[in-house]
Amino acid sequence: MKKPVRIDGEHVFGKDGFPLDVSTWKQHGDYPSHTHSFSEIAIILEGTGTTDVDGQLFYFHAGDAFVLHGRRPHAYLNTHDLTLINITYDPMVMELDRFNPGTLPGYQALFVINPALRRKESYRGHLTLTPEQMIKVKALTDVMEMELHKGNPGFELMATGHFMMLVALLSRFYTASKSPDAQKVLRLADALSYLEKHFMEPLEVDELAKMANMSRRSFFRAFSEVTHQSPQAYMMRLRIMKAVKMLETSGENITEVAFECGFQDSNYFSRQFKNTMGMPPSEFQQKFNRLP
Repeated sequence: MKKPVRIDGEHVFGKDGFPLDVSTWKQHGDYPSHTHSFSEIAIILEGTGTTDVDGQLFYFHAGDAFVLHGRRPHAYLNTHDLTLINITYDPMVMELDRFNPGTLPGYQALFVINPALRRKESYRGHLTLTPEQMIKVKALTDVMEMELHKGNPGFELMATGHFMMLVALLSRFYTASKSPDAQKVLRLADALSYLEKHFMEPLEVDELAKMANMSRRSFFRAFSEVTHQSPQAYMMRLRIMKAVKMLETSGENITEVAFECGFQDSNYFSRQFKNTMGMPPSEFQQKFNRLP
């Protein structure tokens, strides 16, 4: 098997370039297996084709929208009259997590669950946009593409604002989808979204499994497949990352932050924080607090 081509971020964004790009590709041909450090959103305007992700093939057609995270090998095959919008972005720089997108079940489905489960042969999880939804999406991507390619003063701010709107809009469209495949994904997405909203509360795995309409055993397996963690480990990291945000941006003391993030013991919180972040919360707050 031929080794996937590695595409450098500099090839897409340029040297020291802005970590977001939007391009409309007409008559997009087949493209060999490749990996990269950034992520991409593909929106199919016309034509058909197949994506090969880790050896699993998935057919797509006009109206489909899907997310590909670059660390997994993927390719475009059997393309026919294909026109697509390709939005590439560096998730480490765009920092979507700072805006709590995980509270949207559609975000969990489209950006987290779908890319993780696309290696399963039985999985068919594309979001298919209606003509009315496509008009709204294309209006945003047209502005992003124009701003990024013309580079007028303030283009970074304009493009980023429209990118955030696009992510929210696609997430809402997925949440509203009535297709049976989407509904199956959304049940697990509801559980992940619930954790984002209720991270400070005690973890009830049985309730999450019921929310996902799964047995406890099936839920554990699906959750681990998507997140590569147990529900308990996922919840712990979620609480710590929420604490990181509070320590960076609020004036609350460490004990207050611990309680607001679901910890009943500030000493236990400090130990878990250090395990995750490599330093105690007191040191982190001194080093990274953004308040004057």
